[in-house]
Amino acid sequence: MTRSIFRTTLAGAFLSALLLAASVLSSSPRALAADATPVMKDRWFYVSSGLRTDADVENIVSLIERASAVDLNGMLWAASWDGAHTWSPEVIARLEKVKAAADKGKIEIIPILWSVGYGTMTGFDPNLAEGLLVEDLPMTVHGDRALFEPEDVSIANGDMETWNGDQLTIDGFHDRPGAVSFRDDATVHGGATSLRFENLETQEHGHGRIMYRVDLTPGRVYRATVWAKGENLVGDVVIQAYNGNGSGVATGSIRVPREKDGSVTFDWTKMHVLFQAPEDGKMMLYAGIWRGKRGTMWLDDYEIEPLGLVNPLQRAGTPITVKSADGKTIYEQGKDWALPKFTVQPWKPDAESQPILLTEGSAIKDGEKLAVDFYYPPLVGAPQIGTCMSEPELYEYFEKSAEAVAKILNPQKWFLSMDEIRCAGTCKACKDRGISLAAILADCIEKQRAIIKDVRPDADVYIWSDMLDPNHNARADYYVCDGDYTGVWDLVPKDLIISCWYYDKRELSMKFFSERGFRTHGAAYYDTDDLKSCEDWFDVCKRTPNCVGIMYTTWERKYELLEDFGKLVAPKKASGKPLSQPGRSSRSSKR
Repeated sequence: MTRSIFRTTLAGAFLSALLLAASVLSSSPRALAADATPVMKDRWFYVSSGLRTDADVENIVSLIERASAVDLNGMLWAASWDGAHTWSPEVIARLEKVKAAADKGKIEIIPILWSVGYGTMTGFDPNLAEGLLVEDLPMTVHGDRALFEPEDVSIANGDMETWNGDQLTIDGFHDRPGAVSFRDDATVHGGATSLRFENLETQEHGHGRIMYRVDLTPGRVYRATVWAKGENLVGDVVIQAYNGNGSGVATGSIRVPREKDGSVTFDWTKMHVLFQAPEDGKMMLYAGIWRGKRGTMWLDDYEIEPLGLVNPLQRAGTPITVKSADGKTIYEQGKDWALPKFTVQPWKPDAESQPILLTEGSAIKDGEKLAVDFYYPPLVGAPQIGTCMSEPELYEYFEKSAEAVAKILNPQKWFLSMDEIRCAGTCKACKDRGISLAAILADCIEKQRAIIKDVRPDADVYIWSDMLDPNHNARADYYVCDGDYTGVWDLVPKDLIISCWYYDKRELSMKFFSERGFRTHGAAYYDTDDLKSCEDWFDVCKRTPNCVGIMYTTWERKYELLEDFGKLVAPKKASGKPLSQPGRSSRSSKR
């Protein structure tokens, strides 16, 4: 610190005090409410498109031109930046075309990367997935291998053959028999009848679901399957598993191309969900459509099967232990047993169970009963895979991608895609650290921030709000996490910029982070048919001290309202007219 810093004159000090007071006044809620059109520095739109083809470039450039014309100035871009260090020269060449268009349109490119909740880096090493512990899986040796011998398990009336009118005879329910759900004798997968759903638009939430209650062996892994068929169907077709208290533990979905109107039509297709039974063994198994708007769907032949050594993770933090049935003898990998050569497929709910292979000279005997402990990666939520935040190898991949992003883009703003981390703190690597789940998450975020700062010291780092927000997902009892996220907001760096996205909690969330010294950002829109929610978000953003901006956020690549959004949030003079173009070109891009 130089001495000149201390040579402030009295007049200079007085002027500084006036400027400080003006700054505080302008950022107060009352002052912001009086100014109906404060400038949102960050006026962004979201793009989720890679650079696989020249057509991708054309589409992105078109969006950039449209956004620039209405005074938006940033593009949050999900372009698989995690793997930027592997991009080919062809992809880099396409990136250069997008960069040129962005420079011309005064649009800043913001990369979004490292989605721990959605399996970041598991494409490079699937064993980095977070795992749930399965203990004492019974296996029996047959010659040179040990196999899982499943117990008999079934779902009562899972074949959907026993009815009372339009009501299936089951331990569970299906939505509004005779009004939304019906017996169908004409369209079936197996047997004589199936369950049909229609009139979905008459349901408050568009539900067309069936639910079975089942009692299972605690701690065991199971796979449930159901056959589905759809015609002109709009909505989310899924199969789900919930524990007895109603907490979701696993989800499976159907993936078929959508028509231009958003509908899907598909013949009989098998859906899967893989899950672990809770301590009391009580489960609720669902299948059907959520948020249905129109169309017809059929379900048939709901089945369940117990699984053995399915997708066993193989890393130091997820050890596999092979024991005698009484647990008194632990057999050594490589000396007594080995795994067959296979690839962990965490995204594949129909992955096959693996045997244990006996090595030459093994102490394990033919006919012996074994108990095996292992970790498997659960598919939860969307469905999605979580990445273990405690494995050092993960951060080596982060460093590679950050170096590549800095080299090919050198952005001044970076965005951490750290949302919806629904499986965490469950593996040995996490437990051996002896710290809270909140501390594990905060440490991961701090390491990500440090990696970015290493390649771009002046970087601004943004992050989704939900895992840091007690009004959202920063809590205990979150999906299949082991631990509590509560308090994580006090453990992360205060220079993070928090992008709030939960519409119903927008007032609480923005206020929560602002009062704790964070800058905030509003992620609005989410594919509605008008800008009412954006207007509500913009109102909150204007009234929140240290809110830096707002974003047009579309998951469905729905850009019909992009121009109207730009006009809504564009900086305006006191007269209410947009600022002139030279006023916005003063922003410098530091790519």
